[in-house]
Amino acid sequence: MGGRVEIERKFAVEPGFALPSLVDAGRDVGVAAVGTPETFTQEAVYYDSEDLRLARAKITLRRRTGGTDDGWHLKLPAGTGAREEIHRALDAGEPDERGVANCAPPADLLDIVFLVLRGARVSPVARLVTTRTATRLLDAAGAGLVEIVDDHVHAQTLGEQTVLTQWREVEVELLDAAVAGPAGTAAKAGGEAVSGKAAANGKAAANGKVVGTGKAVADGKAAAGGKAAGDGKATAGAKSGATDKTAAAAGGKATASGKAAGGKGSTLGKAAAPGKTAADAGKASAGKTSGGKATDAKATERRAAKGADAGPDGAQAGPVGTRLLDAVEAVLRAAGASDAPHGSKLAHLLSLAHTAPPEPAAEPAERPRRPGRGDTAGEVLRAYLAEQVAALLAVDPRVRMDEPDAVHKMRVATRRMRSTLRTFAALFPADLVAHLDVELGDLAGALSGARDSEVQLAYFDSRLAALPSDLVRGPIEESLSGHLSAGMAAGRDTALAALRGERYLVLVVDLAELSRAPLSARARRPAATELPRLVREADRRFARKVATAAATPAGHDRDELLHSARKQAKRLRYAGEALTPIFGADARTLAKLSGEAQELLGTHQDATVAAGLLRSWGVAAQQAGDATAFTYGLLLGLEELRARTAERDFFDAWPALSAPEHRRWLKV
Repeated sequence: MGGRVEIERKFAVEPGFALPSLVDAGRDVGVAAVGTPETFTQEAVYYDSEDLRLARAKITLRRRTGGTDDGWHLKLPAGTGAREEIHRALDAGEPDERGVANCAPPADLLDIVFLVLRGARVSPVARLVTTRTATRLLDAAGAGLVEIVDDHVHAQTLGEQTVLTQWREVEVELLDAAVAGPAGTAAKAGGEAVSGKAAANGKAAANGKVVGTGKAVADGKAAAGGKAAGDGKATAGAKSGATDKTAAAAGGKATASGKAAGGKGSTLGKAAAPGKTAADAGKASAGKTSGGKATDAKATERRAAKGADAGPDGAQAGPVGTRLLDAVEAVLRAAGASDAPHGSKLAHLLSLAHTAPPEPAAEPAERPRRPGRGDTAGEVLRAYLAEQVAALLAVDPRVRMDEPDAVHKMRVATRRMRSTLRTFAALFPADLVAHLDVELGDLAGALSGARDSEVQLAYFDSRLAALPSDLVRGPIEESLSGHLSAGMAAGRDTALAALRGERYLVLVVDLAELSRAPLSARARRPAATELPRLVREADRRFARKVATAAATPAGHDRDELLHSARKQAKRLRYAGEALTPIFGADARTLAKLSGEAQELLGTHQDATVAAGLLRSWGVAAQQAGDATAFTYGLLLGLEELRARTAERDFFDAWPALSAPEHRRWLKV
């Protein structure tokens, strides 16, 4: 269900602008010819909430006809000069009682931006008619590398008031040119696409902007519709019957990122890395060129600041793609083009119509301060929890799009927050910790079904592949797939139901309030002395659980005790991660050792769970006279052996994992 990454640069031009010759642009990076220009007209109707929550989050939702890509388009921020575009066919949206011009957008697209809309109804807010002239730069084989479009836009706002306006702009978009992944894979000289699908949205891009639905951009303001349209009160767009917290969030109160209008940004609302927004990078006037490169000072500064045109999860235009964009930009700037004032046509229209605030002035973004020993215990923990809240919000739309590993990432962020609150509960209000423990636990549980079945199916497939063929009896693969696929489908339904509920919206608001919640007296003590005490308590609980398990005879009771010890090892690992900024190598070592214990105990737990499933399925197959019963029994024996082996390996490793020399720093 994911989309393609759209990497482009936009430029403002005067009405009399003449598109310059592009014959020589990009010849040194594979451009062999200039295609024949094509002119056509497109009409787009843009949808948003009454208070423009999507626009404020730099998200656009439109229904477009004309040209080559008729359909519904949802565009999500994906880094500097890049957006992720998700496309649906025109018939995916249903007309309402007012006709096709007021279609209800596809439900799955609205679901992706659920956290941004927070229950608000969307309706048409703008109509744009664009006369577009598109020109492509081609490689030697005739494949398109870059498309330059010259747009004459006639636009109007829709709703209670209608504002008519027009302007002209030029866009330069990579086609099949480079989109390199996080590993830095370079594009081929011919511009062959490396990746057209977005990775996990929301990590810091090359210019330091946090992207995605629901995180702060570089100026620290709410990206997920978090800035109030007016005085920050709930508007009519808020979901009826919502709780007070939900209604407040719907009206513009900052959720897990950013600041409400007129307010200060919270710890959870800071950008994850320094940088400027694309629109705030500074307008560059036309300058001289040298060797085909723009020498305009502001343009040079902007390019140097962002490094490369970036997409989700660090995906970016490769060296070839960036050089292509640079070459075309240099030609356009020499002809009089300058930076477009806004990242989208809708944002431009709303600004001209004075129905939305203008783009904020460029400000030097502050790098989030790394916690230090001089900070209080509460400040350090708030910073760590803020990272996990941001991670949860970033992956939320990915879960809804059913992208690989998205559920796992959300579950990890949820469990990290829950474990951290349990380990360091003394630092926060007891009622808030108790409430979040329940809510995060239930969310993690709702996410577990789909993920667990997915992992088990992959594991059993590998187990079967390793068996000699004469030991594989009956349609065992189909049988296993039938059992687990049903669990995956049911698990996904459960996960989506949880993410679409009001309870989840309230949880998001509550997590944001962690940064403003009153702290206990212990939380105001120095982190260097208070945090090790709490971690030492968690470490002692872990040791006691292991000792109790070791003194219990092998069997079900010991299995349960080892499962409890595994969960405590995980909490200790997360505690080590949270304290690493303060205690460096000591905390990293504790996290590493706890992770090794968690892995060994996790293998034991996985095998124990798998054995239980296989026993149930095998008995059912035997009762039905199914030949698969033999192989189920064989797999059961292997899992019981794996559980006992993991148990032995853990106890053998325990003296080293629990060695006192790795814990001296906890005795402050």
